[in-house]
Amino acid sequence: MKTKRFLFIFFLGFFLLRASSAFAWEVWTTTPWLALVSRFIGGVFVAVRPIEFWSEDGQVVRKVQNRAIPKDSRIIALDTEEASRLGLNQKEWMSLALLYRTAPFDKKRLDYFFADPSSLPFIAQKVFTVLSHFDPANYPYYQRRLSEFQTRLDSTVIVGRRLLSGSAFIYIGGDFSGMLTAAGCSMESRDESLNTLWEQGKELDLLFALLEDALKRRIPVIVDTSSKKLKESLRNNKEILFLEKPALDQDILLFFHDQYIFLWNRLAALRQLRTPQK
Repeated sequence: MKTKRFLFIFFLGFFLLRASSAFAWEVWTTTPWLALVSRFIGGVFVAVRPIEFWSEDGQVVRKVQNRAIPKDSRIIALDTEEASRLGLNQKEWMSLALLYRTAPFDKKRLDYFFADPSSLPFIAQKVFTVLSHFDPANYPYYQRRLSEFQTRLDSTVIVGRRLLSGSAFIYIGGDFSGMLTAAGCSMESRDESLNTLWEQGKELDLLFALLEDALKRRIPVIVDTSSKKLKESLRNNKEILFLEKPALDQDILLFFHDQYIFLWNRLAALRQLRTPQK
């Protein structure tokens, strides 16, 4: 009897999920990060269509041109400047929504702010407000998704702290430092101007000296830069930990959780190397 009840509940849930997905409404988003947050908050009721994507090397590229976006589309942009950069305006697209009139942070560092647990909840709140405005009938659902977002983000950071708090890393380039700081990681300080030179393919002898020293001390080296020259310089070094961008169909919070696990596994391997073999 319990088995039949379980199967009934399972198939009912599956049917409702498919039914909800079938009636999902479309929303276009500008940046890939915005697509990930919108997909989480929108859940089964929203089909997210990004205008920009990440290329294989982590650069933001545009794949959808304006002529392919119907004029009655619902669109979410970060702010006025970003919408203007993409040729979007509220005269042609009446349902263009802006999270901010002017974003309160440097848009050149979107990776940092969307991967920073201290700023991400505020962005998610803005996305929730826009989706609820577009689809007020499902306001309670989006509100629950926002609450789940905050709860899961908090628990993800707690997991990160339990795994990584106090662990030393050498961090080269990129903008995921907020995620690492939230987990209590200790990043060794050095002259940050070297990052710019290394990303230009310059002063690489200093970089290789740093990597050799880190290997001797068994300290992981993290790289999440999009610099092609730097990646090319390091691609054969198996000691480097490369943090990549999430896939656009991935749960954004699961991505952060996986990054913490990835770093912890590396630390565990190094601890094993430090432990004398009996």
